[in-house]
Amino acid sequence: MKTPVAVALMLLATAASAAVGLNIRAVQPDQLTNYWVMTNTSLNVDVPNSGVNLSKPTCSAVTYMIGSDGVTRDIVVRKTLPAGDLAKVAASAVKDMHYAAGANNAAHEPVFTYIIIPFNLPADPAERKAITDACTLKGFPQAYR
Repeated sequence: MKTPVAVALMLLATAASAAVGLNIRAVQPDQLTNYWVMTNTSLNVDVPNSGVNLSKPTCSAVTYMIGSDGVTRDIVVRKTLPAGDLAKVAASAVKDMHYAAGANNAAHEPVFTYIIIPFNLPADPAERKAITDACTLKGFPQAYR
């Protein structure tokens, strides 16, 4: 028999996973502009003054849904390499993103997608690519709903 506290903790854990329904169209990041185009010219992002790995080359993969109103929701940081406090910065950035319907989305259909947010990347293009490639979400969208 489950105690009320155990039930509450299970409900909280379920809500934190931000499951996105199967009826929401999943869109790969390279196809997103067909459905939604980001309208921000800048982002208002919460950045901590100190923390773990804030100055290291890092990437974060963040899944999210864009609602019919162009607002992001169900934001989940799925991967941050190396692990550290830049995951919070990545979530804050996605929270501030706003979108307008793209050419193939006159109906303003919500979509589920992800973005890789790089931080502190080196100048060398090969090194930059290696870092961001590490955050690719293999198995998207099935493994992330």
